[in-house]
Amino acid sequence: KEVYDVLDLCLSCKGCKSECPSNVDMAKFKAEFLYQWYKSHGIPLRTRLIANISKINRMGMLFPAFFNFVATNKATSFILKKTLGFATARSIPKLYKFTLKTWLNTQTRLAGKDQDTAFQKGKVYLFADEFTDYNDVEVGIKAIQVLNKLGYKVEIPAHTESGRAYLSKGLVQNAKELALQNVNLLKEIISEATPLIGIEPSAILTFRDEYPDLVGDTLKQQALALGKYCLMFDEFIMREVERGNISSAQFTTA
Repeated sequence: KEVYDVLDLCLSCKGCKSECPSNVDMAKFKAEFLYQWYKSHGIPLRTRLIANISKINRMGMLFPAFFNFVATNKATSFILKKTLGFATARSIPKLYKFTLKTWLNTQTRLAGKDQDTAFQKGKVYLFADEFTDYNDVEVGIKAIQVLNKLGYKVEIPAHTESGRAYLSKGLVQNAKELALQNVNLLKEIISEATPLIGIEPSAILTFRDEYPDLVGDTLKQQALALGKYCLMFDEFIMREVERGNISSAQFTTA
C-alpha cells in the first residue's frame, strides 16, 4: 500500500530516465506495478477518469465553453474535485476553443497547393498528442509556425492517442491496443526523411520506450524501426542544425 501511495502521485513524465545516472525508467515500473495492483484491488473511478482523459476531452470539445465553465467555476469545480478525490486546490485543465488538428486542416485548406513551394526542406509529421491537441493548442500552433518558417511542411498523420495516460494509471492492456493501432498506422510513412515530431516528451517517448514491449513479437521490429524516427521537438531541431539544414542566420534576437 505504501508503494501504491507513492507511485499514484508519480506524473510518469519520464524525467527520471534522463536525469538518473543509471537511466532507471520509473514510469515503466509504475505502469507494471499499478497494473498488478488493480488486478487484485480493482480500478478506482478517479483512475478510470484520468486514464480516459482524451475521451472526456473529445466529448468536451462539443461544448468547450460549457466544459471550461464547469471546470473553472468555484462551486462546480469544488464539487467535482471533492467527489472524484482530487485536491481541491488543483485546477482542472481547460479546453481550447478548437483542436490543433482542426487548426492545421483549416490552414492547409486555405493555403491550397501554393504552399508547397515555400517548403524547400521537405515534409515532417507532427504527433498531435492528447495534451497539445485539446489543452495546449497554442503551443502546437507555435511549433508548426516555427517549422514552417524554417522551411518544413508539417502534416498531422492519421494516428490515435499515445496511450501515456493509460500507462500512467497502470491500464496496460488499453495502452497496448493504442500501441498496435499507432504502429500499424505509422510504420509505412515515418522514416529518417519524414520523422514524427512530438511536443509533449512523455507522449512521443512512449513510441521509443514502451511500444516495442507493448506490441508483442509480431510488430516488435516495426515498432523499434518506428521509434528511431520519433523525435522530440528539440531533438529534431538539433538534428537539422548538425546536418546544416538550420542555421543561426534564420533566427533574430527580437
